[in-house]
Amino acid sequence: MRAGSRWGRTTGCREAAGLVTDYLEGELPAGRRRSLEGHLASCAECAVHLEQIRVTVRVLGCLGTGVVPDRVLSRLCGAFLGSGTPSFPEGGQ
Repeated sequence: MRAGSRWGRTTGCREAAGLVTDYLEGELPAGRRRSLEGHLASCAECAVHLEQIRVTVRVLGCLGTGVVPDRVLSRLCGAFLGSGTPSFPEGGQ
């Protein structure tokens, strides 16, 4: 974990996290895009975060009925937890 804040993220990481949505939607000005891409090239944690958001957008884009199919839930859990096994908070599902 990087030093820099109580969450272990540097200012650059916090800024990168805030730009991910605009980046994926192609809404960042060229200079900001290049700056973010430079940060992503040197920060594995932020690159993983970007990929998690990409997967989430792609997977959730297939939902239309409001019901999350088991295979989709499994992919989401795999993307965020590193496994295909759903893990629900106590008392939830």
